Amino acid sequence: MDPMRVAVIGRTGRGDYGHAIDELWVDIPGTKLVAVADDDAGLAKAVGRLGLDAAAGHRDWRAMLEAVKPDIVVLCMRHIDCHAEMAQAAAAAGARGIFLEKPFVATAAEADGVIEACRRSDTKLGLAFVNRHGPAYGVVRDLLEDGRIGRLLELRGRGKEDARGGGEDLWVLGSHVLDMIADLGGGPTWCSATVTVEGRPITKADARPGPEGLGLIAGDAVHAMFGLADGPVGYFSSVRDAGLKQPAFGLTLVGTKGAIHIRPDQIPHASLREAPLWRVDKDFPWRPIGPGGLDDPPPAADADRARERAGWARRAALDLVDAILADREPTTGMYAGRTTVEMTAAIFAAALSGRRIEWPLEKSLPDRGNPLA
Repeated sequence: MDPMRVAVIGRTGRGDYGHAIDELWVDIPGTKLVAVADDDAGLAKAVGRLGLDAAAGHRDWRAMLEAVKPDIVVLCMRHIDCHAEMAQAAAAAGARGIFLEKPFVATAAEADGVIEACRRSDTKLGLAFVNRHGPAYGVVRDLLEDGRIGRLLELRGRGKEDARGGGEDLWVLGSHVLDMIADLGGGPTWCSATVTVEGRPITKADARPGPEGLGLIAGDAVHAMFGLADGPVGYFSSVRDAGLKQPAFGLTLVGTKGAIHIRPDQIPHASLREAPLWRVDKDFPWRPIGPGGLDDPPPAADADRARERAGWARRAALDLVDAILADREPTTGMYAGRTTVEMTAAIFAAALSGRRIEWPLEKSLPDRGNPLA
């Protein structure tokens, strides 16, 4: 079988190449890098970095899609203002797969458009929610299913809570946490939230254009609660400049018999406490969860975290390739991406309206757009 031909699109200075997700595709089995597009001077560096001939570099991404007709299109840029347009164009050009940097797109309406385009062309879309592809994350799911922490009651997530804390943190880093909440606790059924700026509830007048093509954002503190389909309740909070040198960024799974804490992008990736969090009468240690389980040591504390994370991203890329060949939905695919966008929109809609937002989201947000607009 001929290898699937891969074309990369980046935008130097406007989202760049994400977390180096272009380089993942240099040696993914069953694929071959054939082209890269970038309308900036960074094109030459990208060509060299990817080991391509100069002729494989393109200034116009649309022209590249037309000329190359790649099997897989990799959309690398962190800025999301172009994600929907490029993904739909890639699907229309006949791409069998799209690999996309997170966050997915700016609105639920944009997500709908991308999903419809991919369904028409039978294109698989995988998102770089790399934390769900870490080996220890699979162990976490097994521990939950085996009842190791008892009945799952709550999933408590926080952003990095640095200078981006609040609305920006929700979008940029919260997307990882919301994705894991929905995966482990079930899809959202309702949302209640408060979003404040300098201690007062936000209004639409507080909305401002966010960085990285996010569209309108607001708030320096976010506190949200979700009802989840499998029964537990999910929480997400982010308060600007509330983080320590070691950020609070992560997700804690609270069960009747124990707890699991997931630390995105960190080593160890997850740890287990085999007692309820409210048991403080004894010292119950947190046991690190390794790639193969509790008896498999995680990478050393001084391991290269960037290298480990790149390995998780590689697994996400391999998952997309397998999804294409097996004709299945990727593990972190477009529907999972839409859920995170809906959850983000629901937080702002709930905060602005002062009432609980129910699913389907169009009950409260008929245009499925940005509630701050």
